Amino acid sequence: MGDPATAAAPQRSTAGGDEDPAQLAAACCRRPRPWLLGVDVDGTLAPIVSRPELARLEPMAREAIERLVATPGVTVAVVSGRPLADLRHRFEIPSGALLIGSHGAEIGTEVDRRTPDEEVLMQSTTTSLKATGAELHGSWIEHKPLAVAFHVRQADDHQGELALAALQDTFERVPGLTMHRGHKVLEFAVRPTSKRLAFGQLVSRLEPTTAMFIGDDSSDEAVFGSLREADVSIKVGPGTTAAQHRLAGPAQVVALLDALQRGISTDAR
Repeated sequence: MGDPATAAAPQRSTAGGDEDPAQLAAACCRRPRPWLLGVDVDGTLAPIVSRPELARLEPMAREAIERLVATPGVTVAVVSGRPLADLRHRFEIPSGALLIGSHGAEIGTEVDRRTPDEEVLMQSTTTSLKATGAELHGSWIEHKPLAVAFHVRQADDHQGELALAALQDTFERVPGLTMHRGHKVLEFAVRPTSKRLAFGQLVSRLEPTTAMFIGDDSSDEAVFGSLREADVSIKVGPGTTAAQHRLAGPAQVVALLDALQRGISTDAR
């Protein structure tokens, strides 16, 4: 079935046009600390590319995160649909950042093995996706520890959207499945997880005075909708959003992170 956390997210256009990262950082630096800063990867720290294995962090993104995690009063959490292995090895996220992978199924340590029931569900779902993929040129399947994703980024736009809609309709009532819709991709998880639940658990555990979240995707919208009134939500790229603020793309996100660190350092002098 679909992710109830995602489905419950309000979809309103609160964010206006693209903002200047330096000005947004100045406003954020007036928020009381300690902070919990959550940030997505694809479309946020890394530009969207044709295939997941081709993705790379925006230049200077890693360095900006490294400086922030070393800043007193700031906890950085990288929250992604990517598996932990990608966050650690493909993107080499600095070790001081908390890592939440696979939409919350992997947190800090390697994911548990699939149960026998999850294995059966994964295999049956994959078989169905292969049948759809055989009829849609340009589509492909990505395997994750607790999920399988169907990508249509290289398929015909219209046919790809029709395929995703049909799959969503087919699987939305399958017991045990949680769907995550992204940019030209539909992911099917065999364990009920979401970025919203995972980030919410971090907020409850760490009790930051201010929580911030930066993301670009529909799964990030659920996080935006769950934040407290005093928190900060930042949408990356175009589209309807529940976020308060908007940045144009990953380059502006990196500029924001850099300006946040410099602003905090200036305040501390």
